[in-house]
Amino acid sequence: MSLLTKSKYMNGLQCLRLLWFANKKLLPEIDLATEHKFSQGHDFEEYVKKLFPEGVDLKDQEFKENIDNTKEQIENKKTIFEAGIIVENYFIRADILKPNDDGWDLYEIKSTTQVKPQHFPDLAFQKFVCEKAGLKINRCYLIHLDNEYVKNGEIDPEKLTKQEDVTNDVNQVTDVEKNAIKFLEIMDQEHPPDHCISKQCNKPYDCPLKNECYMDLPKYNVLQLTNWRVYWKLLDEGIEDIKDIPKGTKLTDKDQIIIESIEKNKPIISKEHIKHFLKSLHYPLYHFDFETFDTAVPIFDKSRPYQKIPFQYSLHIEQEDGTVEHKEFLSEGGDPRPKLLEQMKTDLEGTGDIIVFNKSFEISVMKKLAEDFPEHSDWLLKAIDRIVDLADPFRAFYYYNKSQKGSYSIKKVLPAITGKSYSELEIDNGAEASMLYFYSHIVPKLENKEEIRRNLLKYCNLDTEGMVWIVDGLKKLV
Repeated sequence: MSLLTKSKYMNGLQCLRLLWFANKKLLPEIDLATEHKFSQGHDFEEYVKKLFPEGVDLKDQEFKENIDNTKEQIENKKTIFEAGIIVENYFIRADILKPNDDGWDLYEIKSTTQVKPQHFPDLAFQKFVCEKAGLKINRCYLIHLDNEYVKNGEIDPEKLTKQEDVTNDVNQVTDVEKNAIKFLEIMDQEHPPDHCISKQCNKPYDCPLKNECYMDLPKYNVLQLTNWRVYWKLLDEGIEDIKDIPKGTKLTDKDQIIIESIEKNKPIISKEHIKHFLKSLHYPLYHFDFETFDTAVPIFDKSRPYQKIPFQYSLHIEQEDGTVEHKEFLSEGGDPRPKLLEQMKTDLEGTGDIIVFNKSFEISVMKKLAEDFPEHSDWLLKAIDRIVDLADPFRAFYYYNKSQKGSYSIKKVLPAITGKSYSELEIDNGAEASMLYFYSHIVPKLENKEEIRRNLLKYCNLDTEGMVWIVDGLKKLV
C-alpha cells in the first residue's frame, strides 16, 4: 500500500494521472527553473523560522528519525519545524506545529505574495492527518511574503512576512477523507488513468505531464483558439481538431481568422492595418529587450519579493535607410541595475521609437527602476513614453500564419513571418536565460560561466535583431 503525502494529495486534486505518475516516481526530471522555485521556497522558510526562536527544527532528519523526534517534541509541547506525522497510509511534514493551551496551531509557509485557493486543501489534508493522529488543531495559519517589503540592509523577517488566519477557509474543505481514500486506490493501480485534458492542466500549476498528454492532439487543435471558454467547451464535447468545429459555433473574429488560415493554407493579412502601423513609426527605431531574474526573498537593496531584476539588454538601432547598429549590456555580477542604467541612458538617447515585443513587461521593469533609482526617473519615464509594441499588429491578428498555432509570441511570429527561428541557439527562451545567468553569476553553481555569457549574448541579440527582421517582413507584405 502506498503512502499519501500532502504533495501527492495536491497532485491528486489537480489530476489523477499526475498523482499516479508522481507516486511511481515517473515524472519528468525537473528543470533548472523548477529547481529555482523550490530553492526560493526553502530560502523563505529560513526567514520565517526566525519568527519562532523557540522552535525545534527537524528539517534534515531522515524519515524514521523525524517521526520519532516529532513524537518526543509533541510530548514536550515544543514548537516544531517539519513535524513528521504518519497515521495509517497518510504522512505529512507540517511546516510549523505550535502548541497552545489545549491543542496545536498549524502553520503552512508559502513563498507566494498572497493566500491562494489551493492553500486551503493543502492545510486541510495536514489537519486531517494531525487529527487522525490524535492532535487537536485549533487554528490554521498561512505565512507568505509581503510584496510591498523593500530590502534595505539586513532582511527583517517581521516585515518580509505576512501571517493570515485561514482556519474558517480550511474548515470549509470537507472532502479530504473521501479524496484521500480515492487517491490511495489510484496510486496502487497497475496502470495510469487515461489522459484527461482540461483546465486542470494549468491549474493551480502547469502540469509536468502536459507535453506527454497533449502529444496526441491534432496539429491544429481547439486549444489554439483565443476564447478559452469556447475551446474547453469543445474539448468537453469531444471535439479536438479545429476542422471538426461544428458550423454555427459562436467564434470571435480572431478565432475565425485562425480557422481561415488553416482552411486556405496561407497567412491572413490585413494590409491596410499593417500600413497604418508602419507609417506611425518614428525613426530611428530602437529595438530593445531586457532579460531579468527574480527571487522570493530580495537579495539587493531597493528591491522587493519577486521583483524583476534586469541583468542584460540588447539594442538594435535601425535608421530609416535600413542601416543598423547593435549595442548590448550583460552584467558581470552583483546588483546589475546601477551599471545597466548608466549604459542604457546613453544607448537609448534620442527621439525615435523604442520598439519592444509585449510592452507591459519592459514598462513594468522600467517603472520599478525609476522608483528605486529616482536619479534616473526623468529619462526613464521619457523613454517609456517612446515605447511602441511590435506585438500589437500580431495581437490584433492583422497578420496570422497557421504555423503560429494561436500564439503571437515572438518565438512564433519570427519564424512565421521571416522563416528564421531560435532553434539553432544553445539558449532559446527567457526562463532558461534567467536561470543560467542566476546560477553562474549570482549564485555560482554552474562552472561554464564564459560559455553561458556567450550564449546569453547570442540569445538576447536575436530577440532584438528578430524585431528588425519582423519590421522588414511587414514592409515586404505591403
